[in-house]
Amino acid sequence: MHFKSYWMKIKLFALAILFVAIFQACTSSSFKQNIELKASEPGLIKEVDSIVIHKMNQYNIPGLSIGIIKNDSIIYSKGYGIRSIKNRGLVTENTVFHTASISKLFTAVAIMKLAEQNALRIDDKLVDILPDLLYNDKRVKEISIKNLLNHTSGLPDIGNYHWENYNQSDNSLKEYVLGLSLQLESEPNTEYHYSNLGYDILGHVIEKASGTSFDDFMKKHILNPSGMHQSDFRHFKIADSLQTAPHSKHWLSGNVYTRKTYPYTREHAASSTLNSSSKELSKWMISFLQLLENPKNGKNYAAMLAPSFESYPYMGLGFQLGKINAKNTIGHYGGDKGFRSYLLMIPEEKIGLVVLANCDYHEDFRQEILHPIAKRMLSKYKEH
Repeated sequence: MHFKSYWMKIKLFALAILFVAIFQACTSSSFKQNIELKASEPGLIKEVDSIVIHKMNQYNIPGLSIGIIKNDSIIYSKGYGIRSIKNRGLVTENTVFHTASISKLFTAVAIMKLAEQNALRIDDKLVDILPDLLYNDKRVKEISIKNLLNHTSGLPDIGNYHWENYNQSDNSLKEYVLGLSLQLESEPNTEYHYSNLGYDILGHVIEKASGTSFDDFMKKHILNPSGMHQSDFRHFKIADSLQTAPHSKHWLSGNVYTRKTYPYTREHAASSTLNSSSKELSKWMISFLQLLENPKNGKNYAAMLAPSFESYPYMGLGFQLGKINAKNTIGHYGGDKGFRSYLLMIPEEKIGLVVLANCDYHEDFRQEILHPIAKRMLSKYKEH
């Protein structure tokens, strides 16, 4: 009897899986992207259009936006496709996407700004700034602000973001951070472990050092000065007409569907919830590259772009580091449920590129779009 019962459960489970697959196939939209390449001016712009449209059709991407800067100018900013497969509203250069971990660049810059104002130092110990932190692991006492910036704190990553909570309270971040009981996976400053938790804690460090909420500080001191007036870390502040919907693929049917839950809850703002457009991120890239050249404090920010941990040379302070055609690149990938993003700059050449998309599958499209364009730009401007 026990053997028969076991196999009956297996059959029932298999039937349930089959039912789910059939249900998904019958109820989800069989969306298929098919954008036509229209005539455009020759040269770089035509090449960008060709690359973007090819990848969108290849990977069935609902909506995408791209921004490209050179020196002090936005040379291209454009939206492609649709904001949602349900309402089919068009993506423009002003359409706002969840940028995910691109958010960390802004959090890191905010920390450096507070250091510039002598509100903190990056070598300060975390427990000295946040004395109310709870922890059972005594090694937490050795974590510095720098360790949080370059992911060498020993803190684990976040397992579940609980986006469905959609917290909006001004106290969400403080209550979250001070409600933790920190436990490390390794000694601080000994190993690289990517930690969104570390950046959420940095968000509360910013609150403590500035005396204001993280989101208000970022809006007033980081976003608005760069011309990012429509961008915000608070999703509930974004106009409905600018928003995009998150999309995923059903794991069995392969059909694209709109996710019910938007990836937002206020306690994860510092690591993940910047909502922005390709146009406004392009403005920020221009302002950041100008900041690096500022004779007064440019060297302080440039220090963020150097390898900060000997055994992992691909991480600065907040910035992921790489190379394209032997040129140093800085930036960050982003990805949460329903969205993928990538921001890339080549400081030496004053080049910047960003791509935002409202889907979370076939994520290699990010570098498959931006890297060839970056290489083309390096070649183009070398010729001149």
